[in-house]
Amino acid sequence: MRGPSSGFANFSKASTDTNDENMLVIRGDKYVADIYMGEFMRLHARYAFREAVAIAKANGENFNPKNLLPDDSWTRQHFQASSGRELRRKYFSSE
Repeated sequence: MRGPSSGFANFSKASTDTNDENMLVIRGDKYVADIYMGEFMRLHARYAFREAVAIAKANGENFNPKNLLPDDSWTRQHFQASSGRELRRKYFSSE
């Protein structure tokens, strides 16, 4: 027996006019809302990256993935005041 499942609705004309899609509003349960937000961010990051690679390739750019850095220098951008990365870090770490 399968349990309940959910997905994400698009706010497109087809989604709101002809497709059978639903929206879920979560109030009063931060734990459940955090799970949904985490999954949304995971999917968004995955597809945003794929789109960025496709655009780069379409523009004739040679896309070469960067290797991991051997030190923690990449973390500095997550601690720069008022940067988008700092704001995300604070949001997801509850600072």
